[in-house]
Amino acid sequence: MRIHRLEVEAFGPFAGRVEIDLDTAAGAGLFLVHGPTGAGKTTLLDAVCFALYADVPGARGRHGLRSDHAAPDVRPEVVLELTVGGRRLRITRSPAWDRPKKRGSGTTSVPASVVLEERVGSRWEGLSHRNDEVADLVLDLLGMGLSQFASVVLLPQGDFATFLRADPEARRSLLQRLFDISVFADVEQWLVDARRRSAADAEGARSALDAELRVVEELLGSVADEHEHGPAVVDEADLAGLPDRVRGVADDLARRVGEAMARLDAAEQVERAAVAAHDEASTTHERQERAARARRRLTALEADGEAHADRVARLDAADRAATVRGHLRAEQRLRQEAADARARCERARGPLVASGMPADRPAVAVLRDLRDLDPAAAEVVTSRQDAARVAAELAGTAERRLATAEAATAAQAAHAEAVAAASDAGERVRVLARAAEGADGHEERVRRLEASASTLDDLERDRSAREDLVPALLEAREHVADRREALVLLRERRVDSMAAELADALVDGRPCTVCGATEHPAPAAAGDRVNDAALEDAESRLTEASERLDALAGEARRLEAAVETREGLLEGSTRAEVTAALDDARAARAAARAATAELAGAQTAEAVSRAEAEGRGGEHTRALATLDALDARSAELETDAERAASALTAATDAHAGCPCGSADASSHDTVREALEALRRAEEALGGAEERLARAEVDLAAALADAGFETAEDCAAAALPTTEADRLRDAVHEHVRSADAARSVLAEPEVAAALALDPPDLPVLEDARAGARREVLGAHQQLEALRRADRALGRVAPRVLGACEQVAALTHRHDRLRDLADTVVGTSPDNTLKMRLTSFVLAARLEAVAARANERLAVMGGGRYVLEHSDDRVAGGKRSGLGLRVLDQWTGRARDTASLSGGESFMASLALALGLADAVREESGGLDLGTLFVDEGFGSLDDDSLEQVLTVLDGLREGGRAVGVVSHVADLRTRVPHQVVVEKGVAGSTASVRVADGAPAA
Repeated sequence: MRIHRLEVEAFGPFAGRVEIDLDTAAGAGLFLVHGPTGAGKTTLLDAVCFALYADVPGARGRHGLRSDHAAPDVRPEVVLELTVGGRRLRITRSPAWDRPKKRGSGTTSVPASVVLEERVGSRWEGLSHRNDEVADLVLDLLGMGLSQFASVVLLPQGDFATFLRADPEARRSLLQRLFDISVFADVEQWLVDARRRSAADAEGARSALDAELRVVEELLGSVADEHEHGPAVVDEADLAGLPDRVRGVADDLARRVGEAMARLDAAEQVERAAVAAHDEASTTHERQERAARARRRLTALEADGEAHADRVARLDAADRAATVRGHLRAEQRLRQEAADARARCERARGPLVASGMPADRPAVAVLRDLRDLDPAAAEVVTSRQDAARVAAELAGTAERRLATAEAATAAQAAHAEAVAAASDAGERVRVLARAAEGADGHEERVRRLEASASTLDDLERDRSAREDLVPALLEAREHVADRREALVLLRERRVDSMAAELADALVDGRPCTVCGATEHPAPAAAGDRVNDAALEDAESRLTEASERLDALAGEARRLEAAVETREGLLEGSTRAEVTAALDDARAARAAARAATAELAGAQTAEAVSRAEAEGRGGEHTRALATLDALDARSAELETDAERAASALTAATDAHAGCPCGSADASSHDTVREALEALRRAEEALGGAEERLARAEVDLAAALADAGFETAEDCAAAALPTTEADRLRDAVHEHVRSADAARSVLAEPEVAAALALDPPDLPVLEDARAGARREVLGAHQQLEALRRADRALGRVAPRVLGACEQVAALTHRHDRLRDLADTVVGTSPDNTLKMRLTSFVLAARLEAVAARANERLAVMGGGRYVLEHSDDRVAGGKRSGLGLRVLDQWTGRARDTASLSGGESFMASLALALGLADAVREESGGLDLGTLFVDEGFGSLDDDSLEQVLTVLDGLREGGRAVGVVSHVADLRTRVPHQVVVEKGVAGSTASVRVADGAPAA
């Protein structure tokens, strides 16, 4: 990786734009970045990190990167050009900042942004403007994160001076950030998790075994006998003997099941005998009762003998009368038919006799004379109808002519009125059409003004929400501060209680892990302890409070942006102005809408009026034509009336002397129909009298056959159907009951039962019930024992399996616990208390020390050598990451803290360079074309400084550029190529200078 150019603007102390061409500054390979304290030398290194990672190393953080000296509306920005992996890239990045609003007072938030470009030929092509995509590409090309980059490329010597003197745990933190040991950390965590899971599994298996043992105890309790008990099941502690005890319980239950089966068999035999005796006695008792009921029934039937004979006689007479019932009904019906026919003849003859027809003349003869004059009568009727029709039509024509004349006059007046109305409607249409013009423009203006009113509502709501959010923000900030302070206090109390925790592990006779003593006369008191759960809870509460504060701050920024956007949309318009304009626009729109709505109706009315005028004109024309036609028809009808009168006179003369007795033949058809009715009545009367005579002969013969002298005797013997059925049922029931009673007494079984004494049923019933109770009790006991035996058959394998599982899981947990304790450094077998990750980091630290010694041999004249130490650390802390210095002049190793300031600088610089080499190799051997060494040179004497510069000169091999960041004045004469940073009241500036002191082009 080679850095070519860096630009910053409104960034850190740099108010204006600063451009640094590092290709020019590093022309000789080694260049100096110098300037007074606070001028911004380190800010340039932060700008490089920010351009790559959107963050800066150390405690400075990315917040507050914008220069306080810059104008309020100047955008903070960093531009970095570099070559990495053979690709020329340019990254332009800006942090989030607050700019003044374009309208009104206050500021609005501007989000962070980034642009990544690649040089292709002679032009730059954009690759991405998304933060996540740029971050992925940078990580892929460099192969290291911010912490590694800051340690490998920037070489913050001050941090490595601290690293040189740090304890193993602090040294572990830095190494863990620089070297990827996630695989070994995952192994550690997996073993810890596996130890926890195996403990839970073993405990779960023990709980499962306890549950199965409780089931066995409950089974035994459910079938316990007060006289004998099965073997008790031992608890989980006796795992070795538990299987035999379970088998003993199973054998005992099997024995008790056999005994219960034998008891049930004996009880069932006794019950069968009792049931048989009871059933036999019940049968005998039932037969004796049947015989008694049969005797009682025969006695009652003998007492009813005379009534039975009377019923039989009445039933016989009724059956004979039933054979004549049809003849009687036929004779009565035909007699009534003959009487009805005679009455109909008298009714039909009465009107004809009154009209002059002789009473003794048959209707057939009169009817023949009447039919001869039918044509003459028909002609009279036709002529009269024609005369009446012509007269009626003549009168109707006169009425129609009068009405048509009146309609013609009315149609002429209506036509004039309709023409005037059509003219008025056309004028109304023209007026409304002019009023409806411009409706779309009014509608658009109303929508625009309503949108402005809605924007005003949203603006007021957002302003109110923004003001309401201020107390919540203040409260959230105070809450975060309180949670942070509480967490700090808990951590302090945790540190204070560590001595008490160590004291809890002290046992007399066992050496103390701190001092090694075997006696512990005054261990630390417990005090107010803080456990890990309390610390995690406090950290969680702080995280929640911080997240809420971030959410509220984000909402405040969103509201501020919304207010600014809506103020821009309104362009200074007030609510009064918008409301007044909206009212005017709505009034104009309403008028246009009303005119538009009326226009269609007016146009329809105009069309209707014009159609009405045309219709009225047509009506007047048609009325005049109808008058002419009616006058012609009236003349025709007067001629037809004279001709009909003559025809009527001739027909009336021809009909004179007809038997109907009517001079005008109006009743001719009526008399003919009456004669036809009389003829049919006379024929029906003859037929009815003939059928009546035959029926009387048949009735006399039927009475004689049935044994009755008269029809009255037959009628008296007849019975209604229901009465006859009742008598027949009574007769049959008497006979059937007598036969059934005799049949019962004749049965052999009944006769045999009558010869025996009556049985004692209650005694036999009690014996049967007692036997049944014995069977039920034995059956219930057997079923309970069988259920227990089956349940034990299911539980026993589970108990034995649970025993095996407990043993296996306990053995596995013991092995995992020993391995996990060894890997995390808490096992007594791990004498160095070294974790697996520490062991891996110790190997990395050995490699770092070897590379550092190559540089330190030049800088320190070969006097000092850095050594890795895995000696145990005092206080029982974990070891494995110790460093010490071997003084080859004295041959003694000593602590790194004993080095002087200059010696410490050279050792830490050598350590930084060695660590950079090691990290670079692990990151894939990325070629670093640009390195920076930050501060620490002021502690060197001339000889040491010369030696350090010699080492830095050696870093330039392969075209590498090395930048030394320092404010030491001697370096300005030793390093001719320089980046000069100067500070002032208006902010800092930076420029590149070459050997002759003049600024670079």
